[in-house]
Amino acid sequence: MQHVFNMQVFLADLDPEAVTVELFADGRKDKAVVRQAMTRVLGFSGAQGGYVYNAAVPAARPAAEYTARIIPRFDGVAVPLENARVLWQR
Repeated sequence: MQHVFNMQVFLADLDPEAVTVELFADGRKDKAVVRQAMTRVLGFSGAQGGYVYNAAVPAARPAAEYTARIIPRFDGVAVPLENARVLWQR
């Protein structure tokens, strides 16, 4: 079984190649941190910078433990979790 997530993202005039959209689940007890990149599957017509991203993860954890996030992407640079530029979807 899998959880399938679809996320609507509005980037306005930001290049979608400048960000990574991913699912994140925090590490807890015997469960490791999960970072699953989401795939951009289509754009919205009439919505500047509007896209749909999706991803599937194993259902070993409850779906409520995952959140989608958008982080800046720069080749060769790691972005730490505490970076103020990480946008968490709540």
